[in-house]
Amino acid sequence: MATNGVSKQQHVEQLFASIARRYDLLNSILSFNHHKRWRAFAVQQCRLWSGDRALDVCAGTLDFAIELSRAVGPTGKVVGIDFCRPMLDVGRRKLEKRRIRNVSLAEGNAERLPVPSNSFWAATIGFALRNVASVENTLSEMARVVEPGGRVVCLELARPNGRLFGPVYNLYFRRILPLIGGAINGNREAYEYLPESVARFYSREELSQAMENVGLADVEVYNLSGGVVAVHVGTKR
Repeated sequence: MATNGVSKQQHVEQLFASIARRYDLLNSILSFNHHKRWRAFAVQQCRLWSGDRALDVCAGTLDFAIELSRAVGPTGKVVGIDFCRPMLDVGRRKLEKRRIRNVSLAEGNAERLPVPSNSFWAATIGFALRNVASVENTLSEMARVVEPGGRVVCLELARPNGRLFGPVYNLYFRRILPLIGGAINGNREAYEYLPESVARFYSREELSQAMENVGLADVEVYNLSGGVVAVHVGTKR
């Protein structure tokens, strides 16, 4: 995607930089605070133990990385990578406020992760895979950095099924959500982009196939909250 000659990566970075300060507040309001439960479920699928290492890709304001840090414990290690410095700055302040010591941060591109191969037990990405320039390249990189037997976990917004719930949700997602987001944050464009990006993104079946194509096995899909969110889990051979 390009907007007025701007690459998709640049466009996404500018959008998230503009909403970084109120990103967490809006997440809670617009998801009715369900995002915490969705993230906790995704972390459970990583099957982490105390002392493990985990990587969070497109880490944003670090909510996913902080949840991972609890799973690996004080002897474990979590690395959060994102290309948007304002989002990471918000996350860094969270780490300092909560005195979390087992999370480190790095600026980097999801398609060229600045970490060695086979160096983490789990790699996660939350609500961001639809924003990358290449889904396949990102998944390939996540699979590269995970140890054999380790897990790649993708938490993403999805298109809900159901004749009754689907239309109601679409009305909220496409019409009401941008109004609320714009009113609180002052940037309606960012919240108009959200439903557009979900509509353009892979189906559950397409994403499962993409994960298999990069060498992940036993791909499982979990639908949460009526299919509003899907968690895809794959194991590295």
